[in-house]
Amino acid sequence: MRKLVGIDIALSAEFVTALLDIWNAGDCAFPIDQRFAQKQKDHLVKEFCVDELVTTEGRSVLGTQGSTIAENDAVLFTTSGSSGTPKGIIHTHDSLRANADSVAQYFGDTSQMHWLACLPPSHVGGFGVISRALIWNCQLTTLPQFDAELVEGLARGGVTHTSLVATALGRINAELFERVLLGGAKPPPNLPPNVTITYGLTETMGGVAYNRAALSGIEISISAEQEILVRGPVLMNRYYQQQLGHPIDGDGWLHTGDLGSMSVDSQLSVTGRRSELIISGGENIWPEAVEAALTSHADVRDVCVVGVDDHEWGQRVVAFIVPTNTSRTHSLAEWRDHVAESLPRFMAPRQVEIVDSIPRSALGKPQRQALKETLTPHT
Repeated sequence: MRKLVGIDIALSAEFVTALLDIWNAGDCAFPIDQRFAQKQKDHLVKEFCVDELVTTEGRSVLGTQGSTIAENDAVLFTTSGSSGTPKGIIHTHDSLRANADSVAQYFGDTSQMHWLACLPPSHVGGFGVISRALIWNCQLTTLPQFDAELVEGLARGGVTHTSLVATALGRINAELFERVLLGGAKPPPNLPPNVTITYGLTETMGGVAYNRAALSGIEISISAEQEILVRGPVLMNRYYQQQLGHPIDGDGWLHTGDLGSMSVDSQLSVTGRRSELIISGGENIWPEAVEAALTSHADVRDVCVVGVDDHEWGQRVVAFIVPTNTSRTHSLAEWRDHVAESLPRFMAPRQVEIVDSIPRSALGKPQRQALKETLTPHT
């Protein structure tokens, strides 16, 4: 009987050894997020019916948990949800190898690469570095977490490639690497030429478009409703142990929930998550566009824009701003005027909250729901 085996170990050579042992036994790995408190870890282990658990103290049997692991299952990821139990997504050895093959087509010869894995392996972006390096049989170095000084030192010492998120990229000299894959949150402007922007999801085993072009063996299409659709061998196998509809339709297309467009030369542009679209006064407003306008203000260090229910407008635009200088203040009218310099005025925020920081996921994505929940009811 195949087992679901949790790995409760920080990213390290020990983590990689545990992963290989699980695969060699024909079992499925479940990397557990090391940022979670023990209570959260225990809940995930129970919720996803983990059969065995690997920690720094060894491998323990948890008894009959009732997992439903199939022969080819390789890894279970949990998607980051704003509330409630996250979804479990199963990828097989086939989708991992398809991902490795597609990325290899982009890079060419992978045999001489030396990859650094420093993103959480509980996320597909971090795990993909490990799985590809193992499939390619190239050098792999791991760090338990991102550390700018250590990352730069490893690059100077011979590491050639890595995968980062925008916040980490901004803390190092990226040109020390031959190539950096950048995923997660929206990329910053003026990227170094050796940085490749990736687009993908947990359901697609990470990036399916590099620098806006689909990777080899992957099809990307835009539906009549402007939703991004993806088809190819990298797609997830199924949701795990949960009564959820399958996001892949009868023609093999994954419905991503992202909206976007495709140019005549097959360049993908991503507008944003369908669920994050703000409709205020009958107008469609994308948070990313308002965030970009506000970020151009000299007094804005970080920003996140959300839509909240409003009895008059349907939804109102709320901007959470981390200021560069707390001694300087601006009125709502000033913030609105600044946004209106580059966008229609209806997109300007109707409420501004000054905060110390923007909560973000391990991949740098703003946690919009968490910010919404800090607001008091608006009258």
